[in-house]
Amino acid sequence: MVGETDMKEKKIQRENITLTEKRHENLLSVPQYSMAVFFFAILILIVSAPYAAADIGGAYYLYNLSDFSGSVPYSWAGLSVDRAQNEIYVVYQNDIEVFNEKGMKIYSFGDDENISGVIYDVAVAGDGSIFLLLHADDNYSVMRCNYRGESVSEIKFRNFPPAYSRFVPARIIYSAGDLYLADLMTAKKVVITDINGNFKAGYDINSLFGLDEFENKPGQEKEIAGFSVDRSGNMLFTVPTISRAFVLSADGKVRSFGESGNIPGKFSVVAGIAADDSGNIYIADTLKSVVMIFDKNFNFIMEFGYRGEMPENLIAPRNMVVSNGNIYVSQARKRGVSVYKIVNN
Repeated sequence: MVGETDMKEKKIQRENITLTEKRHENLLSVPQYSMAVFFFAILILIVSAPYAAADIGGAYYLYNLSDFSGSVPYSWAGLSVDRAQNEIYVVYQNDIEVFNEKGMKIYSFGDDENISGVIYDVAVAGDGSIFLLLHADDNYSVMRCNYRGESVSEIKFRNFPPAYSRFVPARIIYSAGDLYLADLMTAKKVVITDINGNFKAGYDINSLFGLDEFENKPGQEKEIAGFSVDRSGNMLFTVPTISRAFVLSADGKVRSFGESGNIPGKFSVVAGIAADDSGNIYIADTLKSVVMIFDKNFNFIMEFGYRGEMPENLIAPRNMVVSNGNIYVSQARKRGVSVYKIVNN
């Protein structure tokens, strides 16, 4: 009886040992497991390496510019920023609407009887002066207004060289005491004046960028879609037909980057462009429905938005401004202006 019991116990032990060995065949040993974790960590570092050195960690959706009835349903509205007051100016249907730092509408103007013509763009000086770029009968003018949008005087432009006599700007930007006027469609030229209209400098963009040399097509066929000026006085442009972005310094030096493609960091149909105080560059891609972020050396960091109906998505973004850690993006289909918070590492 005792012998039979011992035999049963030995049989059970052998079966347990065999079962344990089979289980171990399907499991990593401790050294193998440690090695797997090590290589997985290395893989993560390699994948994230392009982003590790960037000072931007991401961007998340905050809200849309709104009034008391909800999000304002703009489609491809023009945007400008008053950095001193951290207020956003929206140009839409010959009206100017002003929003505070919380994204709420606080004021509007544009019906002044002394303002004649179509409002194309707006720029705001540090002292609160507002400059309206107006078009009427194929001519342009710039009206200086007070902080309430009431007309004060028309800017009289002086000492323009003959090369800029047929210059008809569609954009105006105020930066460091100067006005930047940009004709991006026909003449493809930028003029810098002081706030009294005295000519200071002019740039022939078609010639400086060598647009005639791209794809063996005349430069006139290459529309300039995006234009902005950073804190250092560099001018930023996008040219969607050749999938390029350009940075033009005040001394005339040109740098460019970009190539066509649908993967992250590549250009499809680029539009608005802006820069933050650290020199990071933001580019809207209308077809991909994203905003791409590059560092000051043109290294791709990330993109966000993507086509969709959720609040954080974008539909055909075009114009952008960056102010105090937020990015404001104008889009199509009455999606208004979406506001995102830039997250630093």
